[in-house]
Parts: sequence; C-alpha cells; structure tokens
Amino acid sequence: MTVGMMFFGMPGGGELLVIGILVIVLLFGAAKVPQLARSFGQAMGEFKKAKRESELNLKQFEDSVVGEETEQVKIAAKQGTKSGEVNIREVAKYMGISTEGKSDEQLKAEVQAKMNASAQ
Repeated sequence: MTVGMMFFGMPGGGELLVIGILVIVLLFGAAKVPQLARSFGQAMGEFKKAKRESELNLKQFEDSVVGEETEQVKIAAKQGTKSGEVNIREVAKYMGISTEGKSDEQLKAEVQAKMNASAQ
C-alpha cells in the first residue's frame, strides 16, 4: 500500500514545468509558442528599458534637488549667515511643510523626517 502511494505524491518543480508547457501548447498551438516567447522577451526588454530610464530620471531629479539646496546655502553664506544659521522656517516652506503654529524644533524634526523619507 505504501509503495503505491509513493508514485502518486505531489508533483515537483520539473513535473509542473512539463505540465505548464503542455498546457500552453494545447491552448495556443505549437506554431504560436515561439511567437509568444518572442513577444514575452520583447515585453521584458521594454520593461527593463523603462526601469533604467525611470531610475536615471530619479537620479537626475535628486541631483537637481541637492544642487538647489547647495545653492541656497551659498546664497545664505553670501548674505552673511553661516550654513548652520539658515532659517528653518524658510527651509520648511521650501520643502512644502506648513510652518504655522510650530516651533523651530518641530520644524527641524519634520524637515529631517522628510529628508529621510526622500533618501529611501
């Protein structure tokens, strides 16, 4: 009884692959399988290309934001303030954070949180 049960266990990875290929051939026909594989390969290529482009755009955006921040520090230095004395309210407004009714410490925490979130 146990010997017969060994032959009817759950199919493994190889068996599932063969079953999947047979189902595809039965559904689409043998002539369509190479065409489906080609289309799938082209779709994967387009996906990878779009992914690379979006990563490049994100990197360029991050570089431009960092460039703008360093430009603001240079402007502050020209105005006679040290980089550590940059007005936190101006920085928060620039980053789109509401400053009404908040202390400088609260604003510093929000600016830091937003910078950490954008770095991830």
